Amino acid sequence: MTPIARYLGKRAAHAAWLPAHGHDQPDGLAGAVVIPALAEHDRLFDTLRDLACCGPALLARTLVLCVINNRAPGIARDTDIADNQRTLRALPDFAAAHPELRLAWIDAASPGRELGPREGVGLARKIGLDAALERLHAAGQPKAPLICLDADTRVDANYLEALYAFFEAGPRWGVAVAYAHPVVGAPETARPILSYELYLRYQELAWGYAGSPYAYPAIGSAMACTARAYAASGGMNRRQAGEDFYFLQQLAKTGEIGRIWETTVRPSGRPSHRVPFGTGRKVGAFAADPDDAYRTYHPETFQVLQAWLESAPGALAEPGARLLERAARISPELARFLAAQGLEAAWDNILRQGGGMEQRTRQFHQWFDAFRTLKLVHHLRDHGFPRQDLFEAIGRVAQWRGIGLPVVPCAAMRDDLDGQRALIGQLRAWRP
Repeated sequence: MTPIARYLGKRAAHAAWLPAHGHDQPDGLAGAVVIPALAEHDRLFDTLRDLACCGPALLARTLVLCVINNRAPGIARDTDIADNQRTLRALPDFAAAHPELRLAWIDAASPGRELGPREGVGLARKIGLDAALERLHAAGQPKAPLICLDADTRVDANYLEALYAFFEAGPRWGVAVAYAHPVVGAPETARPILSYELYLRYQELAWGYAGSPYAYPAIGSAMACTARAYAASGGMNRRQAGEDFYFLQQLAKTGEIGRIWETTVRPSGRPSHRVPFGTGRKVGAFAADPDDAYRTYHPETFQVLQAWLESAPGALAEPGARLLERAARISPELARFLAAQGLEAAWDNILRQGGGMEQRTRQFHQWFDAFRTLKLVHHLRDHGFPRQDLFEAIGRVAQWRGIGLPVVPCAAMRDDLDGQRALIGQLRAWRP
């Protein structure tokens, strides 16, 4: 039995929501785009029209699968449920008007088909990805891409071309696609999304400076993997939010996350109530506390992280107690955090399992994963490395990474929208 067949037999979650509607047959299938949609009637069809511009040859190979989802009445908003029903009524006509799309949809919104009371976008993605995986498996396409997109995200006409070019260029596992939030409209509209994307790009710069293998943007509408990688990494999780962070972490633990720069996805920068954190929540929270949005992790946090990631691989043959001694020489707070996380016992257990240095290095990064890295960053924030001005932090890390910025970012840039737009343009153009 193949890993995909085992996954479908034991871990897939889509069966309760079948059948899908529309064109979901596996004949000639070589890839799939999965789009969860909650109250997106006004935006989903723009995204589908973007995909319809991607060229007939690629569209003929690509399943576009939407998962219209909400929770039961009393938990979901009545307006969201009504919006989803409008979408479900409109999809057959849209599919008939766009035969170039292999468009299918799953109803996870109507009475008796809703998501559970504690479930949300993670399960919606999982239903779609599991259903698409089943069809790619039936088509005999284990290397085919499973592509995640959101219903409020716009894509370029070369979107599918760039994705297929990446996955067909050689052995591939997962990928993060270039992204850019639309920065348009009045200042009160532009400021929140500018601050949020600058925060995201600072995070990626800083984690990359530290040498973390988890230095990629964790954006659900900008990630993809092969069918084989999806199954091997355990598939999508069912979280209400942050599902992209944990899914990419599992992909990075089992293979390599590449990058696509030849096309750009444009996630919406609107406020949203639909997830407990993420873009929509961050943008919505800006008005309540803009000062908080302009503060971020201390840059020296990532000097501690860099020293730890550089030091640890050279000592992976040593017992856990020695690793903790090395950590203490870098930072007492680093050592306290690692001790509280159980490094000594965890590492001694890994040593008892044997294996060469390459295997130990892989096991080290599996133990000190993206979530544990983020917990360390938060620990240092609370113990001696207080948050700093976002623009000054970007300036320091950009200097460490050798990024030549025409103007050194400083706190005064909070009131300079043109300067912020120029800065984000420079960071978008930079390549690791």
